[in-house]
Amino acid sequence: MVRILTLVAFLGSGAAASQPAAPNPEEAAILAVVDRFMVAVSTNDSALLSELRLEGGFTVVERPGEGGKTLVTRRVFKPGSVRAGDYRERYWDPVVHVRGSIAVVWTPYEFWTDGKTTHCGIDVFDMMKEQGAWKIANMMWTVEPDACAALRPTDPSRVRPAR
Repeated sequence: MVRILTLVAFLGSGAAASQPAAPNPEEAAILAVVDRFMVAVSTNDSALLSELRLEGGFTVVERPGEGGKTLVTRRVFKPGSVRAGDYRERYWDPVVHVRGSIAVVWTPYEFWTDGKTTHCGIDVFDMMKEQGAWKIANMMWTVEPDACAALRPTDPSRVRPAR
């Protein structure tokens, strides 16, 4: 009987609600950097991208290759290395892990070119806090042209950044 009452109290308290808890201030600061990164991608703002990323950090992209193989591309980030185009990127449901001055953000995303979805996938941001500010040290993402239906959120209010 005690177990049942405890379960009823737990469920009634809202502790099992499906909405994620609001991020703590450190997580909010980290996600603000990711939001600004998405804005920079969507506006081709190479100066902002350079401000948000650490020079010399790596970018790793995994995408489908020919014959069902996987193609992995590795690049070193260099300021000003942005391809011009009409791009848009948004993400949702980020998972943030923080320990001291390092953090990791793992999140589904959707990418558009010329107003059309080209793919979805997973973005991973390795973050470092440097002189009190969070920066993107390394990035990885998957390019999954057929994954949007499975990854896209059903509630558009979860999409970041709001814009």
